[in-house]
Amino acid sequence: MNQQPQGLPRDEWREFFDDMTRNYEGVDVTIEVVSGELGDLVEAERVPLAYLEYDPREDQFSVGVGGRDGRYPVVLRHAVDHPQRVLSDTMQQGTMRAFDVVDAEGVQTIVTLYLTPVSG
Repeated sequence: MNQQPQGLPRDEWREFFDDMTRNYEGVDVTIEVVSGELGDLVEAERVPLAYLEYDPREDQFSVGVGGRDGRYPVVLRHAVDHPQRVLSDTMQQGTMRAFDVVDAEGVQTIVTLYLTPVSG
């Protein structure tokens, strides 16, 4: 990462994720889960973003991917209950954007948004 990740205040999480959805819906995302017990697991790799959200009533962050075309016909959802921190960073001079959601057990969910298409 090019800079130190910025911690977001909890009262800004909902608006932050709503803005991210509006700005980046449909871009490819990768979802990784990093856990001391399980190691580093990739849950989704370069799948179109459907939504990002934080529900303060349920105290839950969720990311939905897919559901945009025949290749990914349904929305798959990853949820983090009772997140403790949200760190955000811009990577590789605007070509990627990443954020890290940490739960009460220290498990990290890292979501990377690819802002430019894969060159082939």
